[in-house]
Amino acid sequence: MSYSFAGTSVLKGELKVRFANSDARAKQLAKLGDTDVNIVQLPRAMDKAEAVAYLLESGFAKDVLVRAVLEAEVAPKAKVKAPRIVKVRVKSVKPKAKAKVKVDRTEAEVDALYAAVYGKE
Repeated sequence: MSYSFAGTSVLKGELKVRFANSDARAKQLAKLGDTDVNIVQLPRAMDKAEAVAYLLESGFAKDVLVRAVLEAEVAPKAKVKAPRIVKVRVKSVKPKAKAKVKVDRTEAEVDALYAAVYGKE
């Protein structure tokens, strides 16, 4: 999307970068509670990255904080995709035969093996 106006405003103490297609946006932001609204007309319609680059090059960002917020706006934003969950229906399978377990160790032998592996009884 392209914009004809760009600038900054402060909303609830937070400096924000603003984009618009009309200079009436400044009045609207002021009505919504923004302070220090500073929106300028761009030389041509630009996307957000171009508009921020123009603001940085044109001397709009004389304040260090404004410059930092503008630079953060064009920094690549990490997009983390939510893990995809795939549900699969599986027919229940009944075992044909039960497994037979043969125990050929005594309890004392099992305890000795446990002590050898874990170091205690």
